[in-house]
Amino acid sequence: MRRFPLVLLGLVACGPTSADYPKRPQLDEATVKTQSRAFVDAYDRGDSKALLGTMAPAFVWFKEARMADRDSFAGLVRDLAHAPRRTRHWVEEHVYLGEDSAVFIGESLEQQPAEDGGKPLTRDGWSTVVWVRDHGAWKVAHYQWQKGGIDVERDVWNDQFRTGAGFNHKPNQLLVDAVKGRTPGRALDLASGQGRNALYLATQGWTVTAVDISDVGLKITGDSAAAANVKIETVEADTDDYDLGTDRWDLVAMIYAGADDPLVKRAQVALKKGGLFVTEYFATDSDTAKMGAGGWDKAALAAEFKGFKIVRDDEVLDLPDYGKEKDKVVRFVAEKQ
Repeated sequence: MRRFPLVLLGLVACGPTSADYPKRPQLDEATVKTQSRAFVDAYDRGDSKALLGTMAPAFVWFKEARMADRDSFAGLVRDLAHAPRRTRHWVEEHVYLGEDSAVFIGESLEQQPAEDGGKPLTRDGWSTVVWVRDHGAWKVAHYQWQKGGIDVERDVWNDQFRTGAGFNHKPNQLLVDAVKGRTPGRALDLASGQGRNALYLATQGWTVTAVDISDVGLKITGDSAAAANVKIETVEADTDDYDLGTDRWDLVAMIYAGADDPLVKRAQVALKKGGLFVTEYFATDSDTAKMGAGGWDKAALAAEFKGFKIVRDDEVLDLPDYGKEKDKVVRFVAEKQ
């Protein structure tokens, strides 16, 4: 264990504490959101004076491998005052509160007007604003922007499928059980990943379409299909944009494809009469969901399938297909009547 000089410890112990400063009301979630949006708005309009009034002395700005301290950042912002005004629409916001700090993380669509004959630009990105107490006042200690959207998500999944680590390579057992004894038909595998489930269905005689944003995952799917001497149609697309059709599929699978209610509603329409909907994903109170991955509410999911025959409706503590520790998982199968 490393030992520090006692004289240094004494100096630290005698230093000021938060109790020595005037108390400010504790920030709540709504205030953090409002103040963080105002900070980013001042940045967008190039208002360096407003920003300097809210930045802590040790402020740091970080964006795509570039960083700047308080004064340097103010200089960068002053240059924006002469540029066309950018605007943004907030689509997702999260707040984390502490006694002497608060963190805002928000996703926004940023519209940048055309410059020098170029085209207008819309960027999806995440802003992080960290608030700390500074002599009793709330100040921004850190502001960070990073790219978001489908391109970033594709890169993340491409990296995972290249390494082949962190997920089950065998077909999902719920899906295997659900199709056992059924006559093969047309199957749609949404967010198909590296194709483990699409490949299994194809080897069982199903006509399979696999949809995913990961070109690496789809390449693995195609190679696996060729090696198994079966055919799989692979489609590189965001499931938000892909047309599922109407009365088109005998099976729609969403295996670890997120807890996407709008996608479920579209899948219901896309199923033929007698078709199966199969999903497995984390429960809302699972450890994974609490880390921001979302999850299924078992009761709410079943309620969405009014008029369907519920074949499976389980919430279990088990080893998920993604992850190495047991977690709460929802397994659900419904047949369209």
